[in-house]
Amino acid sequence: MANMITVDSEEFRELIGWADRIEQNIAEAIKRMRPTIADEHYMNSEQLADKLHITTRTLQKLRDERTIPFTSVCGKFLYPESGIYEVLRKNYRDFKTWKRR
Repeated sequence: MANMITVDSEEFRELIGWADRIEQNIAEAIKRMRPTIADEHYMNSEQLADKLHITTRTLQKLRDERTIPFTSVCGKFLYPESGIYEVLRKNYRDFKTWKRR
């Protein structure tokens, strides 16, 4: 006869709880995923505006001025994560040591 594993109802509820938490964590991770094209992660306008704490109108102005890198696919704007970080890095100023002119 095959070995039988017995689980009492409290252990079963605990296992179900673990499974539910794992399922929730996976669902949250999927929501945070960004599209990847040619090993580059992209953000859409809403995601980038939220991350930079700016409006989508300000984002449009940055696009118009060619301040930030972007691409347009079927009328949707996508922003390469590495390009955005590079713009931020190049324009970073430490305001603790920065003096007004």
